[in-house]
Amino acid sequence: MRMQYLAVMTLLAGMFLGSPCAAAPAVAPSKAKQSVFQATLETQPEPTRELSTEEFNAFLAGKSGFVLDARPKLEFELAHIPGSISIDETGLLRIVQTLPTPTTAIVIYSDGPFSDLAKLRARELLGMGYPNVSRYQLGLAVWRALGNTAETSLEGFRRIFHGSGAVFIDARSRAQYAAGTIPAAETVLPGEVGHATNDRRLQYIDHATRIVVFGNSALEARTVAEEIARNAYPNSSFLNGTYQELKRAKFFSERKPSASNLDGLTR
Repeated sequence: MRMQYLAVMTLLAGMFLGSPCAAAPAVAPSKAKQSVFQATLETQPEPTRELSTEEFNAFLAGKSGFVLDARPKLEFELAHIPGSISIDETGLLRIVQTLPTPTTAIVIYSDGPFSDLAKLRARELLGMGYPNVSRYQLGLAVWRALGNTAETSLEGFRRIFHGSGAVFIDARSRAQYAAGTIPAAETVLPGEVGHATNDRRLQYIDHATRIVVFGNSALEARTVAEEIARNAYPNSSFLNGTYQELKRAKFFSERKPSASNLDGLTR
């Protein structure tokens, strides 16, 4: 995970600062103030347009189209851009059958800048007669490196729980946390992440560590997960579900946290 994080940071430095070993290319005045969020790979030739992170965020906010994840289903379950649909899980034909019109806007993304999956799927849609297709070619890796969080499905959460090295964050109230939670989960409430990065809850973990947040709702968990991402923990995500759903899935035994987990915490 640490190596993946460093690779993404190196990629961003190369994309936006340039290589120290190469002569600096001429920069057009119009690009002089371009931010990292506005930059794209500008891969050519491609029949579909590439969106910058800024444009992609505007597309997500507008909710005027569909966002498709071109990665394998198992990767999608672990983490995906919130609101996106897995092509591998749903099937491309089934997805297009739900489109209001053939000109409905579609954005496709994949693992990262060097993955060809988004390009291949975009071309496939064009060939099927759906012309309004764009790509977020920077993909999930750069999306997260730029301070955005991801979404985890219930099945993905189960797999992460049975793996190793992940940190689980309970975004529910302190009283609910004290009554019972996932074993070894830490309590972090909305607005509290800054403090958590300076105490035992987050201070001593590697910034590339996988962090998954759960709560009473996906929105509650997402609020904390976004704060965590903005505090330079790019491998964060939130459960697209509720703690009650986790309990009903019965893949862990609920435990009351030790007194030390609550030491010095208010609310």
